[in-house]
Amino acid sequence: MSPPFPPPLSLSIAGLGFQVQAPDEGWRAALAPLYREFPLHGAPDWRVTLEHAPDLAGARRIEHQGSVTRFQTHQYAGWIDLEQRRAMTAAASLAAAPAALESALAYACMQALPRAGQGLLLHAAGIHWRGLGLVISGPAGAGKTTVAGLAQGHGELFNDEMVIVELAGPRPHLLSTPFVGPTTPPALARRSNRRAPASVLLLLAHAPTFELTQLSPAEAVLELLRTNLATVERTASAAAWLAAVERLVQMLPAYRLHFRPSVELWDFLAGALDAADGGAPCAS
Repeated sequence: MSPPFPPPLSLSIAGLGFQVQAPDEGWRAALAPLYREFPLHGAPDWRVTLEHAPDLAGARRIEHQGSVTRFQTHQYAGWIDLEQRRAMTAAASLAAAPAALESALAYACMQALPRAGQGLLLHAAGIHWRGLGLVISGPAGAGKTTVAGLAQGHGELFNDEMVIVELAGPRPHLLSTPFVGPTTPPALARRSNRRAPASVLLLLAHAPTFELTQLSPAEAVLELLRTNLATVERTASAAAWLAAVERLVQMLPAYRLHFRPSVELWDFLAGALDAADGGAPCAS
């Protein structure tokens, strides 16, 4: 007789409730600490099944058909049904289980939050600094993880890879997530549940000097689109995402931040954001 399934693991991310069924107690025990700070109070919105697939093999792919998205990597594979709010993700090993589960949870948040008008999961770092919630975005290699590392001792890092901007209330809020990216250094890994008013959107670019230039709402939308293309692969998702982003850039000032990897960034930013209230570009 097969051993009984362990009790489901329950968690909540930005108001979305998830119930996760692990294949056995060992897997559940390994995953539960990752979501300890994200408890679910109430009924789940989504049900996710995690399976063990030791012989998993196949080329990397993602495809959409109707409400279902199917995905495959060398370590995990599965499907997500946006209409039924169900998902299955299979991992080749326990070591791959966190990434397998995160892939389903993050995709559900990415698609469901803007559709419900609740907010946006952004490929961005989040830092609480001097009372400000900094949403720091940019394409791969732009410097999100670098700035996250520079924040140590200067601000509280929410996440270096994925944050949520909540838009359900009268003003946006920056929320941490339990998602840790594959390139996140262990010293920067965060799975804490944090929340702060979102104050400014910074779009990064490496440069030999510091410079802060305000972007128009249209420019900010285009910059965020470059970094979050996966969000708009579906027509319904694209419309919902664009509506949410347009609302976001109307509420938050957005800037292009050219920077070099130095802790001098924080002194520059302190003065530049004050000066930028007057509308002039700031450089150093």
